Amino acid sequence: MTTDTTSPTPPDPDPHAAVAGLGDDTAATPPEPFPVTSQDDDEATMLWPEGLPPDAVILAPSVAATPMRQPENTWGLLVLAADVLGATDPDREGEVALFAGCWLPDRPQAAMCEGDLVLVLTAPDSESPDDEVDVEMLLAHGNRWMRVGEWEGMDTRWPWTVAVTAAAIMELHVEATEAAPVPTGATAGRPLRGWGGNGGLVDLLAAGLIHAGEEFVWDRPARGARHTARIRSDGTLVIADGRAYVNPSGPMTALGDKPQNGWKAWKRTSDGRTLGDLRAELRVSRGQTIQPRRRR
Repeated sequence: MTTDTTSPTPPDPDPHAAVAGLGDDTAATPPEPFPVTSQDDDEATMLWPEGLPPDAVILAPSVAATPMRQPENTWGLLVLAADVLGATDPDREGEVALFAGCWLPDRPQAAMCEGDLVLVLTAPDSESPDDEVDVEMLLAHGNRWMRVGEWEGMDTRWPWTVAVTAAAIMELHVEATEAAPVPTGATAGRPLRGWGGNGGLVDLLAAGLIHAGEEFVWDRPARGARHTARIRSDGTLVIADGRAYVNPSGPMTALGDKPQNGWKAWKRTSDGRTLGDLRAELRVSRGQTIQPRRRR
């Protein structure tokens, strides 16, 4: 497991590409596309250096207009990264360095999305102006989507307000799930302190969708780095310095110094599939259908 300081070649930005949903299986037939607002060329160019997927939307700081309504046929916005500067830089403390997400076409079952944070944008009422929006924040925990934040009548600066809460929740959730040490002698398919059954790494391993020793990679072109990690037989993701994580978002925070969603970032070296792709396949194999979108 090494860190390659040579940046990979950036892909050609395609701001008009169809957006994929949470954990869509890229090897399967793609879902029907749904309309989205095209990324500004400058903003699309920003995604790759930050190690974000091409379907990401940068909310702050952004050169594009702040979304005040959701694209049609979407359920919410999966938060991918929330970086708020802390006390280590007193002159910039509280500044939002990065807040980004990607649109989800449907609501997946919370039981298979442990730790995912989603924003739902709605109009305050039928007569509300286009520059006002209600923002609801939901966290997948246990078997349900829990409301962990709600802001009413927000203006176009809403991402700067919401990002602070998103960063805190993502960081606290990762800390909570990684606080307990991995049990000595844990084996594949054996639940790790309650993690079995929620679509975590241990479940992917037990289902044969990932295998011990397989390598996953996270590119960070902005820093000229490529991080690698391997799946261990106890269902954890081990980075180059030997630290092991039950949740793939854990090493993202440790290596990137900001809370990020690891399911969309870690790609298997052998075929380029993300852990989110594999989690979606597990959901389908278990017959766990996607829940209908909320009526507005």
